[in-house]
Amino acid sequence: MKKLLIAAFIGLTLSSCSDTKKQEKDLLDELLKVHDKVMGSDEALMKNKMQLDSLVKLPAKDTAEKTNIKAFDTKLQAAEEAMETWMNNFKPDFVGKSHDDIMKYYSDQKKQIMAVDSQMNVAIKESTTYLSNKKAK
Repeated sequence: MKKLLIAAFIGLTLSSCSDTKKQEKDLLDELLKVHDKVMGSDEALMKNKMQLDSLVKLPAKDTAEKTNIKAFDTKLQAAEEAMETWMNNFKPDFVGKSHDDIMKYYSDQKKQIMAVDSQMNVAIKESTTYLSNKKAK
């Protein structure tokens, strides 16, 4: 009977351990999915920055127009820097950390990368709208 209880305890322990590892992996996968989406937006961000840089260099632009162009460029730059900052600060070193610590870290990081995603989407959308209106004229 004692051996049966020990075997059941070991089985439960291993099962719960693999369950916590699965939870950690699932949350990390969600986080990385958002990261990959943001990285995919980088091409549009760079394209818009290049077009804005070209526009600001054109002669005969009035001051208000140049200010507007620089504002869009600043938003794009801030979104790009937010992504770089997040990537540089992401340190999934969990030696000696508990499951709760790992889950909290991943959850916090997911919130941060989602904020970067939102910031990047807004900057790209606004600058794309501005650029498409410039082409239509």
